Amino acid sequence: MYIVLLIPILYLAAVAETALGDVMRVGDATPDLIALVAVVWLLIAAGPRAFLVAGAVALLGDLIAPGRLGVGMAWMLLVGYGVTWLRTRLKSDHLVAQVPVACAALIAWAVGVAITGRLLGDVALPLSTLLTRAAATGLYTAAVALPVLMVVGWMREPFLVRNGRLET
Repeated sequence: MYIVLLIPILYLAAVAETALGDVMRVGDATPDLIALVAVVWLLIAAGPRAFLVAGAVALLGDLIAPGRLGVGMAWMLLVGYGVTWLRTRLKSDHLVAQVPVACAALIAWAVGVAITGRLLGDVALPLSTLLTRAAATGLYTAAVALPVLMVVGWMREPFLVRNGRLET
């Protein structure tokens, strides 16, 4: 069921990222909305293979972004596997747990993509500048994730109460 909802959400995120990228820019940082969709998917999807869908979402992001194809997907698969592993050890159905996990995942993904671009010779910026911009992008995207996770949590509350996973 969630996969059917993921397709129009991905389309809207891709359109917003390409059309409003310059408007959302703060300094050198812009939120990566495709990565945001992938990380939110990791936090709400049930099952141990949610990271595979997040990797496919990041592949769509690679298709609309400049650079080499598959770098963002590979890092999202690694970060997604870590988030999926962490969800089995930590109760992460609450916003208090989801926001720090999303922040760490988005920063790790952005830093990984930036360092890979530097190692492959696609980016000529100094490493300190590159890491600062990647961390700012991850933090900015995590800040955008907060209201998104709040709305998703509000939408999921009746489902979680019915299944006994949320105390009333």
